Amino acid sequence: MSENSPIETKKTLSPRAKYTFLFASWVFLSAFSFYLGMNLMSNRDSESIQLKNVSASAKEALEQVEKEVNPSSLDETKEPSQTTVQEEADKAPEFLAKEDVSFRASAWSTDWSAMRKTVHLYNEIHPFIYTMRGGLSNNGELISSWSQTARKERVQEMRQINPKVKIIPTIFRWENPKEKINENIGMGGRTDIRDHHIQVIVNEVETYGYDGIDIDYEGMSCEKKEKFEEFFVLLAKELHKRRKLISVAVHPKTPSDKKKELRCKGLSKAIEMDFRENWRGPTTHDYAFLAKHADRVKIMAYELHPRKYHNPGPGPQAPNVWLKEIISYAKKRVPTEKLYMAIPTYGYDWALNCKASAKAVYHSDVIRIRSGAHKKHQPTDINQILLTENKVANWRNLSKFADIHKNRAYEDPTLWYSSGGCDRVAFYMNRKAFEEKMTLLRKYDLGGFSFWQLVTDNDPEINDYLALLVQGKLPAVEKVKEVEVEETAKPEEKKTSLKLSTNKEKTKKVSL
Repeated sequence: MSENSPIETKKTLSPRAKYTFLFASWVFLSAFSFYLGMNLMSNRDSESIQLKNVSASAKEALEQVEKEVNPSSLDETKEPSQTTVQEEADKAPEFLAKEDVSFRASAWSTDWSAMRKTVHLYNEIHPFIYTMRGGLSNNGELISSWSQTARKERVQEMRQINPKVKIIPTIFRWENPKEKINENIGMGGRTDIRDHHIQVIVNEVETYGYDGIDIDYEGMSCEKKEKFEEFFVLLAKELHKRRKLISVAVHPKTPSDKKKELRCKGLSKAIEMDFRENWRGPTTHDYAFLAKHADRVKIMAYELHPRKYHNPGPGPQAPNVWLKEIISYAKKRVPTEKLYMAIPTYGYDWALNCKASAKAVYHSDVIRIRSGAHKKHQPTDINQILLTENKVANWRNLSKFADIHKNRAYEDPTLWYSSGGCDRVAFYMNRKAFEEKMTLLRKYDLGGFSFWQLVTDNDPEINDYLALLVQGKLPAVEKVKEVEVEETAKPEEKKTSLKLSTNKEKTKKVSL
């Protein structure tokens, strides 16, 4: 500035100008901080994948429930696994389940360790991880036993091990006095919650890259049949738009020669009761209707002899004699390529002459029992064993139901032993029984089978057989002719029913 320059008077800013300047500075700094934050986030993997179209409060609640259901999942990314994905894949056999097969292998499982070790043996896997939020009422939301991170990483890991496997998680709810299936299928006029439930399911499938979803809504009372069907049709439509699969688990049914109609409040038409099972569950699962919209219909062919001491008492979970009847009923209503038979990997261990509780039997239990004094039978002819052992009077927990087992020798193995001052019998699954069941299913030319359930404690020899099955290395079987299916579908007039019943019936003393 020159000496001749005039001296300028210093001006002060007005209060309004100060506030404007401060506000502009705050906006600039906020924007700059946001820019830096976004760049930092883009350089690291996201720890969770958020559901689309779900409110923030709902997401926070779901995340909190996930912490409660599976607290260890929060640390899954912090602690390195014992083996890497590549190391685990290297341990797998030099083969994968064939994709172009007419008989597919699938399994439900809650056991992540078993899934990752055997996923190469299956065409389809059903992680059993979802249930409904809420008990007596529903809001459309789901709860997962896997965290968001686990869902993302485990799907990727299974696909790295077996790129061709179809991952179709299950949503499970069994109706009981404390948990219902109501608003989620539109009961009470709540189509808004039903539609939200459908959107939540679709979002899960898309977010985590599943190949579809498996609907396992069990034990519903008869008035829910039509609402369940409406829900299923709408969900199938949304999934098929996205080229995703929909699978449905249904209760087993066997043919009856005594047809009747069940009129249920709220239904537009009566339910045709052309099956023998006389409890609420099967009434809501219309095979023919569901098969029109489902890609997979998986019949839960197990629990023929539940872990209880009333009718029908101790026995096998899925004997071939029962499977044949289920198949004969289903084949008339479900296209063969969609029809799967789900069989158990477990059995039950019953007391024969005391009130000790019945318990589940897996491979480790079999090893324990066989390490002591025991008798093994395979096949198992219960009435013959009762006569040979002269235990009709003593083994009342079994002998009072002897008429159910008349003229039947089951392929399922049994172990007869004593424990705690009580005689016991353990039915279980081994390779020989599994192979006979698979041969039967292959003869009927079904779409496949499913395990309930895949766990680490299954008989390892079953995996050896599965390896041959999924590679197409088993000998061909002669297919059952249609006339044989028809004959099986005709119930014998004097044949003892193998139906499940929820009624507590008095049993008569049986002479052998």
